[in-house]
Amino acid sequence: MFNLKFLALLFLALNINLSHASVVTVKIEDADIFNWEPIQKIKPGFGSNGPVSLNWDPNNDLFTELLAYDRGYSGGAGAFCWYGENCALQLSVTAENTVLQLNSFALGYYGYGNNVQYSVIDLATQTSILQDSPWIDGAISTLIPVNASSNKGFMILFGPDGFNGGINNITYSYLSAQPGVPVPTPIPAAVWLFGFGLAGILGFPRS
Repeated sequence: MFNLKFLALLFLALNINLSHASVVTVKIEDADIFNWEPIQKIKPGFGSNGPVSLNWDPNNDLFTELLAYDRGYSGGAGAFCWYGENCALQLSVTAENTVLQLNSFALGYYGYGNNVQYSVIDLATQTSILQDSPWIDGAISTLIPVNASSNKGFMILFGPDGFNGGINNITYSYLSAQPGVPVPTPIPAAVWLFGFGLAGILGFPRS
């Protein structure tokens, strides 16, 4: 996993052009599709931005693909799946020299409330970086902070009870870099710039 601030500083020191998108929040209610419709089939890649692609049916599976519903999930819209287990949403990096940051997502519940299990898998390592089974209140959605970065992307899985549990408000950003025109900067100066910036991130203790 990567730290976006650290990478931004490194890219600047090495004279690499940066492209940093604004934070993107994907809301099911913005998909403009009917209830019970499969998001990926009706609006392929809904929520994608720049070099980040979203797939609402990464397993190509009728039972785990995400369907839209415009109300009732903790008072709002949500995406759910038929089978209710391992409901899947994948965010993929589609360009080289790009780092995706998954900030957060929200879980809602259709009904009084229940525990909904979830996990977040880093596609670069194929390992789970976050998992829990929190109580999801039927009146107020629960924000799940992730704050993780990957150069490949993430898979979000939730369920069992991913039929009554739903996902919404997926928030992410990305950092892309392309080599720029070389600038004849003396090595000591470049190293100084890198070290000074790094120190700024880490912070010096006061004497």
